[in-house]
Amino acid sequence: MVRKRSPDQTRRAILDAAIAEFAARGYAGGRIDAIAATAGINKRMLYHYFGSKEGLYAAVLDERLTAYAGAPRAESLAAELAARSAHARDRPDDLRLLMWEALTGAAPRVVGDSARRAQWRARVDAIEAAQRAGRIASSVEAAQVELALTALTLFPQVFRQIAELITGLVPGEPAFDAAHAGFLRALASRLGGVDRSDAESTRRQPDEGDRMPTTSIAHHPTDMTRARDPAPGRDATARVAAKPRVRLTAATVNRGG
Repeated sequence: MVRKRSPDQTRRAILDAAIAEFAARGYAGGRIDAIAATAGINKRMLYHYFGSKEGLYAAVLDERLTAYAGAPRAESLAAELAARSAHARDRPDDLRLLMWEALTGAAPRVVGDSARRAQWRARVDAIEAAQRAGRIASSVEAAQVELALTALTLFPQVFRQIAELITGLVPGEPAFDAAHAGFLRALASRLGGVDRSDAESTRRQPDEGDRMPTTSIAHHPTDMTRARDPAPGRDATARVAAKPRVRLTAATVNRGG
């Protein structure tokens, strides 16, 4: 005896089949026949629930990508990055749907635009709140922080070949995952806490290797002697006279000197 499914179960079966089909082949390549067969229904039933192929595709993106943007946030930045990285690693279909959406030129019009924009905005608001509380450095714009965190956790899984070419390690394998997790923890440590850049600049002079050019060099890029002259009171003639002179003669030219 065949057990009859409820409307909710039938809709769920269609969506699950469509997620797999569209993630693998995109909208253009996805086949309604294949989705119906996988879901165990006829095409007429599929159209009854979703109206058209386009309607089904919109439902897939609305469910999966809205769920991605709205994933719960962790208490600390380090935990947040770890959770995002794990989510990207564990949900490859979501990443493929994002890639197909980008390839089809959906931007700036995307499925579920209002809901997804509001969810990303909520993430930015959370970062701004953490900045006001001193848990994340405030010297960087919150929206750019969110964009960077998203890119850092998605990129290795989306562009696995580039990650392997750069690091020599394969995303998803223990060596890469451990190295990437260590990097994300270090990044969270640098971004976390009160922005101390101004206070540190008064306590510590930078090393020679990271010393920034002086204001005089920045304003007068061709006048390097002004910034480096140990005795700024000397006039220009004295400075020129103090520089070693090289006398070019036929002999030195012939020697290559």
